[in-house]
Amino acid sequence: MDSIIAFGLNNTIVGNNGDIFTSTATAATEESSFDNKQLITIFIACAPVSIVGSLFIIITWSIFAKLKHSGSNFIWFQAISDFLFTLKYIITIIFYYLNIPQFTESTTVNDPVSPYCFGLGLFSQFFGQATILWSFSMTIKVFHSYIKIKSNKPKQQQQQQIQPQQQSGEKSLKYYHLFVWGFCAINAAVVGVFKQYGPTSTGCWIVGSSNPFRLFELIPLYITITFSVIILILILIKMRKNRPISLLPTESQRYRLQEREFKVQLMKFILIFVIFWTPATILRTLEYFGIENKFFILLDAVSVSLQALANALVWATSKQFYTLLNKKIKGSRKTKQLEREYLINK
Repeated sequence: MDSIIAFGLNNTIVGNNGDIFTSTATAATEESSFDNKQLITIFIACAPVSIVGSLFIIITWSIFAKLKHSGSNFIWFQAISDFLFTLKYIITIIFYYLNIPQFTESTTVNDPVSPYCFGLGLFSQFFGQATILWSFSMTIKVFHSYIKIKSNKPKQQQQQQIQPQQQSGEKSLKYYHLFVWGFCAINAAVVGVFKQYGPTSTGCWIVGSSNPFRLFELIPLYITITFSVIILILILIKMRKNRPISLLPTESQRYRLQEREFKVQLMKFILIFVIFWTPATILRTLEYFGIENKFFILLDAVSVSLQALANALVWATSKQFYTLLNKKIKGSRKTKQLEREYLINK
């Protein structure tokens, strides 16, 4: 009897005389199937609650019109990106039960890829990058507001400058849009033109663990996470040195107190991004260097699919949101004053 050599990735058995047999099941396939079921279970548990969390931010932003200032715009657009990115996991679940191949690292650009998986990979790349870049934009926004040189003008002139600053903030938002959506479109399109989307260890994305095109995701992640950590540390140091101490604040000082509170809220969103995207960054880096780690595959599936829920919790527990909700439920004769006091535009 001829000896045989098994290749688990292709489920093919080759005899010494060149005869080729097809294996109905191998240990590698069984292991992969088991891992897939674990990932699908995680997606089923995490993705729906994150979608609800994203919708919560989107809907409340729309209801509370006065929340539509430049600071919350960053949160709102990240919530939209989170919502669409999390839909990837719902679609992955549907593909899984429709038996559309999507979980494998053995696929190459020369292998036939389902157009559904290719499309989901492109969709995932675009909105995954959008989530990353809106967080990066929030970091830039907060950092820029903290490094601005303090004005020596009289308080009355400072108060008169609040409204122009608000209008300036709204104007600058279009440049952030151009940066985020433009970069995402070019990034996802380039990878798509070279037909690099297909099945991976966590669903449809860029095929091949060591594929150089994965740097289109890794490099923005490295830059955003590193920059965010550095900026958070610098801001925390600066905030500790400049704590407000006035017991009877003027209108300008109240504005700055609220400004500080909202910056802290934005920093929480940035911190959540760093915490929830670090496992994904570690996983893709390990895969890029040919290191397989089941723990980080599962941790990536949990963390990234739950980021939107964590953002919703920060949003729902913020002082500004609670004040508005309380006002909507109980009503207030001082509506204009509350809006002016608690909903700053920065």
